[in-house]
Amino acid sequence: MIRVPVSELKPGMKVAYPVLREDGSVLLNRGVVLTEAYIQKLQELGFQSIFVEHELFEDIAVSEPLRVETRRRVQRILHDTVRRLRRGGGVAYHEVLQVLEEILDEILTNPTTVFYLVQMQSRNDLIFHHSVNVAVLSLLVGKCLNLSRLQLRKLGLGALLHDLGKVRLPEDLLVKERNLTDDERHLVRMHPVWSKEMIQRNPDYDFLASVIALQHHERLDGSGYPYGLSGEEIHFLSRICACADVYDALTVDRPYRKRFSYAEALEYLMGNASRLFDLQVVTTMVRHIAPYPVGETVRLTTGEIAVVVRLNEGLPIRPVVRVIRDPNGQPLEKPRDLDLMKELTVAIVGTAEENFENFYTKEDIASFNIEHLID
Repeated sequence: MIRVPVSELKPGMKVAYPVLREDGSVLLNRGVVLTEAYIQKLQELGFQSIFVEHELFEDIAVSEPLRVETRRRVQRILHDTVRRLRRGGGVAYHEVLQVLEEILDEILTNPTTVFYLVQMQSRNDLIFHHSVNVAVLSLLVGKCLNLSRLQLRKLGLGALLHDLGKVRLPEDLLVKERNLTDDERHLVRMHPVWSKEMIQRNPDYDFLASVIALQHHERLDGSGYPYGLSGEEIHFLSRICACADVYDALTVDRPYRKRFSYAEALEYLMGNASRLFDLQVVTTMVRHIAPYPVGETVRLTTGEIAVVVRLNEGLPIRPVVRVIRDPNGQPLEKPRDLDLMKELTVAIVGTAEENFENFYTKEDIASFNIEHLID
């Protein structure tokens, strides 16, 4: 399989990985043959790319740390929770805790040390897919840092519920394409406080989980919100959630900016380690998150275009790739695999995407304004 931009999909292509709606229901299942109507629906919902089958990449298997069935269940629970909150109800705490145990079991039994998430969500899914991703990333980092299961449970709970406060924001505010006004920015900066309050409504709430939700936008230098905490005032689990939140938010398109590539998101975190983000957490993410996931099309220092087919444990920045086009963009008669752990004179210089007739290089992402990050 290979990831293809929705703008480049053609009728007759076959879906290779399930596409989910924000409530966890399946929009397009594996094996579905695309039609004009399906492609139009993907565009209307704001999906940026999906995985499709391709004869050159039949041996490529894309898998993330969380099973599709588990992701579907947790997104449904979050979706139902948000609906209840909007009607004045509370968090379905028992259901959330139950599905969190399933997530923990899957992550703790997964032997891989290099991971990535399958980023396929609609542009307007600002809570559900994002919250699951932040929880999974936080738990994977926590696992690599040898946190206890109790610590991981608290971390996962806080990460899953960290953005519940957004339900009190006007929906159009979250999808605005222009910069926020001072009043709008003040309102947005209240969502961590509201998330904490919603968690604490339950008589059996976990205090540390509410702290994580409250602090996920705080930064080490005191420039974060809602309280401008700094250094040791920010709990270590909150620092993990903060890094996971920023990474996931950067790697999806938003109405007000284009997405960062996975490698660029890691670069952003590294560039701000010790100033905004915890150095130990960032270092762990860089060591264990694949900057070029399986199925991603990339450009090599040779000018050739390749697709990542397998990750190398210990050095995810140098995976095994399948070269399919020469430096002039012409398809190779016989694609060849390169193990970049062995071919040390060749490296990946960036991403490229295939439209099945030619490849193009993504335009440079506009400079990022952290003030506009409200995820």
